This record gives sequence, structure tokens and C-alpha cells, in this order.
Amino acid sequence: MSDDNHELLPGLDLRLTESNLDDLYDLAPCGYCSCLPDGTLVRLNQTLLSWLGYRREELVAQRCLQELFTIGGRLHYETHGAPLLLLQNQVRELSYLLRRKDGSTLPVLMNAVLVRTAEGQPLVIHATLFDITERRKYEQELLRTKTLAEEQREQLARANEQLVSKNEQLTRINADLDSFVYTASHDLKQPIDNMAGLFEELKGAATFHDPEAAHMMTMFEEALRQILSTIQGLTAVVQQQRQLEQMPAEEVALQPFTEEIIRSLQPMHAPHATPFVLDFRAQPTLRMARSSLHSMLYNMLSNALKYAMPGRPPQIRISTELADGMTVLVVQDNGRGIDLTRHSKELFQLFRRFHPDVDGSGMGLYLVNRLVHQVGGHVEVESTVDQGTTFRIYLPR
Repeated sequence: MSDDNHELLPGLDLRLTESNLDDLYDLAPCGYCSCLPDGTLVRLNQTLLSWLGYRREELVAQRCLQELFTIGGRLHYETHGAPLLLLQNQVRELSYLLRRKDGSTLPVLMNAVLVRTAEGQPLVIHATLFDITERRKYEQELLRTKTLAEEQREQLARANEQLVSKNEQLTRINADLDSFVYTASHDLKQPIDNMAGLFEELKGAATFHDPEAAHMMTMFEEALRQILSTIQGLTAVVQQQRQLEQMPAEEVALQPFTEEIIRSLQPMHAPHATPFVLDFRAQPTLRMARSSLHSMLYNMLSNALKYAMPGRPPQIRISTELADGMTVLVVQDNGRGIDLTRHSKELFQLFRRFHPDVDGSGMGLYLVNRLVHQVGGHVEVESTVDQGTTFRIYLPR
């Protein structure tokens, strides 16, 4: 490059810099304006003019900065923005709505500085305005989301309150029902016992030669027996519930606990070799109230013996498994089985029996299911008629 070219550079750089500064001012992505201390506009960049839809000559020396705002913004500027500028010489992030020439509005954030003379007198205000349309949409969406979340939270809270109220109501109803059942069964037991006693005296004192009369006596005796069994069953249900509410849960070793129950059932399986196989290696203990666990296992094992398949030695396996974070107590037998296609929905109903030729109260499975649900578990059943049944009792660990 020649020396002559070097001599031209300073002048050329100065012209380019001045041109660039004008371009930067006019084409900046934000609005710039300058105004006198009273707000009279003296300069605006092209960006701000484009936003507003005005020509430069329509605003410069014709309008004030605060006149570009909506009524609420103008009031805020005159009572808050302008006094702060005089006091602090600057303001930051004041939110206003600009009123366009066509009447529409544009949300902006304004930063402004007040320039003073050497004597400290206000000279000119330089303001920078940022279009916050997208930010406002985002804020409004956040607000809508927050409002929706609060409404949903309130709905959930109301639903929870209703659920708590319903649960309390159901608890009271269950308590009232249990109290009624216990009282009724207790009050009925004495008259029924008296009837049974009178019936025994009648059988010993009277002789019935008529076969039909003798048959009616047998039917009456069976009816008395069924009534007594029902009353005893109802009493057992309520007593079990009260024991569950009073007895604390504890860690129970399953092997000795189950062996003790098996010994108490010995009269039921005395004719056969010991039909029980125990395998608690997966989970040797259970945390549960001892009385509840005893009632649950006793009913399961006694049912397995009671409903053994005639002519086939009973085989009963009791074991534990781990599944889905729960302990599974498995009781499997090779007995008569239950037709689940017919009886699955009524399997745990009170007084429901599936083998009428075998003595029973229809209470056992009901009690087991109730005990399991009260500790947060559930029961699954697999059964095949004449082949056997498997109960899987899922209990919290």
C-alpha cells in the first residue's frame, strides 16, 4: 500500500465510523429516543418509529415521551418515572404500553438516564425501550399455568378433604356395624342356647313314631346348629377386628409360628402322614400383629385340610416369595379346588360356601381377605376343580 493511501485512511475511517454510528442508532433492535426534561421528543431512531407507525416529523418537537404511553403508563411516568429520574438521574426496567398510531399497543421495558449541565440543571433525557411482547406472552403463559396449577391444587385439596370425610364416615359406619353385629350376636346367643337346651330335653322326653315328625326334628336341630354357627362367626369377625386395632405389629418368625398352628390342627390330619411342607427361605419373618397372622394362617390351613379331596392324601405347601417390593405368603394344596369361572366374584363374601357337603361357616376366606386388606395387602387365587388351590397373600414388607 502506498504512502498516499495511508494518508487517506484517517479521513475514510472517520467517515465510516460516523456512518456506522448512525446506522447502529437507527437500526438497533431496540428503540432509542431523546427528549427534553418536560418530555418533548427531540430525536427517535428508525426502530422506534417503525414500532409506533409514525413519521419522524409527526413526533419530533410535536409530542412528548409520556404521550406515547397508554393513560395508565402516562400517569405512572408523571408520578413515578419522571420524579425518580430527577432524583436518581436514571431509571431501569419500567414497564409501559406504547400506543401505536393505529391504536394498538406494544409492551416495552424502558431504561432512561438524565443528562445535566455543568451547573447541574436537567438538560436531556436519553431513553432505551425494549420490545417485550414475547416476554409478556411467556409471563402470561406462566401466569395461566400457575393459575391452572393453583386451581388443580385446590380441586385436589377439596377432593382429599372429601375423601378424608368419606373415610371417616365409613370408619364410623364400620364401627357402628361392628358394634351392632357384636351386640346382636351376643343378645341372640343366650336365647338360642336356651332353645338348644329345651330341644335336647324335648328329644330325651318325647318319642316320635311318625317318620315325618322325626325328620322335622332333625331339620330343626340342623337349623339350630346353623344359627349357632352364624352367631359364633359374627362374633369372631368383630372380635378379630377389635384385636387388630389393639395389637401392635411385630416381627414374627414364620417357621416356629406355623409349626405351632399345625400342631393345633393335628386332630384334623391325624389319619394321614404329616401333609405340610414349609419353605420360608425367601423371607423367614413377617411384620404383623401375631393374632392377625395366627387367624389368617389358621383359617388357610384348616380350610386346606377341611376341603381335601376324598380318597387323596392332602399335600399342603406353605412358603414365602418376594415380588414387587412385597412379601408373598403362598399356601398351596391339592384339594377339591374352586370353580373360579363361577365363583371368583363371591370368593371372599361373608358366609359364602362352595362345598355344602362339608361343615363350615363361610367365614374363613372373608376373615383372611379382611385381615390382609387392613394391613395394605391383597390376595390372589389360582384354583382348578379336583386338583387344588393356590393362595398368594401379598403383604407389605
